[in-house]
Amino acid sequence: MSCIYKIKKSLPDCTPVETQLAEYILNNRSAVIHYSAQLLAKKSNTSAATVVRYAKKLGYKGFQQLKIDLAKDNSEQEVSFDDIILEDDDTLTLVKKSYSSNLKTLEQTYNLINVEHLSNAIHLLTQAETIYLVGVGGSAIICEDLMHKLTRINKKVIFHQNFHIFLHNLTYIKPKDVLIAVSYSGETPEIINAVKFANAAHAPVVAITQFRKNTLAKLADILLNTASEEKEMRLGAISSRFSSLILSDLLYLGLAKQNIDDTTAKILETRQIIKKLQ
Repeated sequence: MSCIYKIKKSLPDCTPVETQLAEYILNNRSAVIHYSAQLLAKKSNTSAATVVRYAKKLGYKGFQQLKIDLAKDNSEQEVSFDDIILEDDDTLTLVKKSYSSNLKTLEQTYNLINVEHLSNAIHLLTQAETIYLVGVGGSAIICEDLMHKLTRINKKVIFHQNFHIFLHNLTYIKPKDVLIAVSYSGETPEIINAVKFANAAHAPVVAITQFRKNTLAKLADILLNTASEEKEMRLGAISSRFSSLILSDLLYLGLAKQNIDDTTAKILETRQIIKKLQ
């Protein structure tokens, strides 16, 4: 996971003192990896407590772990690119902008992956009796895609485009089940209500949401982050959908590899059944 990317994406949620610290780290990266928390605090005109607290805010156990990740970070400076489509864009320009945007989203999403969180999520799903999927609007597309994949490897999955019908099904969720909640904003009322219901039933929640503070992130047991888009107006949530699909595919692959021979047999079986319908 890219430390630099995490620091940049944390800036909108930082306090003034944390912003001062974050900007100092970004501007003095090569020096900071040799600093103690006390020295960094002195250089950035903050405090050692702020340094440790900010490191934990980024998901590290402490400043030492942040420094290790920072030293390994070889990510390049973000490329400034106007990926908003314009009325006079020709088709070639449209293709180039889409290509650049998707590559950026791909890189950012993989930089944000917390392997420990992903492994824990896969373990929960492997043990789950039933997997519940909840998403609204564009996020529902992610859930439907994952539902099709999981049912093909014989996992019991519950998802419904109609949220009221889904809520009816959710009343049966148990501690041995898992709820996967997908929401880019992390503030969608329907999603938050579903997650709170799962919390009350002591069922673990895996959240797929942007790398920003939001209600869903606070309520989830395991957090998988999508790349954050800085623009307030998103054109059809294209980047967030792409990022969420990457994470949902990793969950599926993690489950599928548990018993690869059995998985292959189940996929071949469903393929044969579909062929008979053609």
